[in-house]
Amino acid sequence: MDSYFCIVSLPAEPVAELCVLDAGDDEAALRKAHRMALDWPVAATLSLYRGERLVDVLKGDFREAA
Repeated sequence: MDSYFCIVSLPAEPVAELCVLDAGDDEAALRKAHRMALDWPVAATLSLYRGERLVDVLKGDFREAA
């Protein structure tokens, strides 16, 4: 079974952080990635994958959407 993982990118760091998310489906993984995005600067981009499949890319100011 493929795991969900998130790559956090910053303008000066293409891979600033890599983390594995414990989630049962895409929606749960996306919610966890969104909560994690709140801890990063506005310039961060979070790419959410399940195995090699791109699920979504989160960009922008996540604090406004929370």
